Amino acid sequence: MLLQISGISYPSARIFLTNHEEYLRMIRISEIPSFQTLSRRARKFDLHAINREIVFLYSMKEIAAVDSFMIHTSKHSTAMRMKHRGNYKDPESGWSKTTKGWTYGRKCHMSLDVDSLLVMDWIVTRGNMHNSRVSHDLVDSVRNFSYILADSAYDTSDIYDYVFENTHSLPVIYTNRRRGIIPERLSMNRKIGIDLREYASLYSLRWEIERTFSILEEIMRAENIWYTRNRSYDIAIGLKAIAYNLVVVSNMKAGEKPREIMKIVSC
Repeated sequence: MLLQISGISYPSARIFLTNHEEYLRMIRISEIPSFQTLSRRARKFDLHAINREIVFLYSMKEIAAVDSFMIHTSKHSTAMRMKHRGNYKDPESGWSKTTKGWTYGRKCHMSLDVDSLLVMDWIVTRGNMHNSRVSHDLVDSVRNFSYILADSAYDTSDIYDYVFENTHSLPVIYTNRRRGIIPERLSMNRKIGIDLREYASLYSLRWEIERTFSILEEIMRAENIWYTRNRSYDIAIGLKAIAYNLVVVSNMKAGEKPREIMKIVSC
């Protein structure tokens, strides 16, 4: 967690800890682990279970949001060369069109407690995996919340059906008007969801997950995680998500704003 918050890679850990002996004393180790040891130990932890213990203690369970962001697994220029040659190194990366244009990599799907700002869960998939394809698992991670906020990528009858039939939540989903809204052709649950206009004011809170993504991408360096043969992207994102959550919890207890992450990063 210390390395994640400080933005230090495993190969650079030895130099970093040598220059900051106070951290060695804080975590009570006398010998600096090797890169291979750190990597091997990280793979032994069930990060999803650890995160569930954290959010169980501090989550508000009122308003949740779900969305995704791209993880670049190579430089764009490298991805374009691989596309031209038809020879990709990472079998799980793919192309996806985002607000920034076409992007190559993997996709991180996440759920967030909007009130506490804690990351509830994450799923890493191929870059071209549509958000709706993994929506059920994300919805399960926030099934006891009162409201689930999502953008138009989640505006499908299947998702409305799943939320209404398997959770205690009301879906507040931005309507995808490109699909058209013909009342007589709408499924019952999607029609109910679209008609929940009284809760539309809650939708603006969905931007809290976008702000969380900005912190993970820019400060926790989750936007660019280059592909290597044995890298687990689930672990890479999990470590960053838990580090972020620990900062949020620490700030809660200190009476600081939950996202005052730079005070810790700059220490």
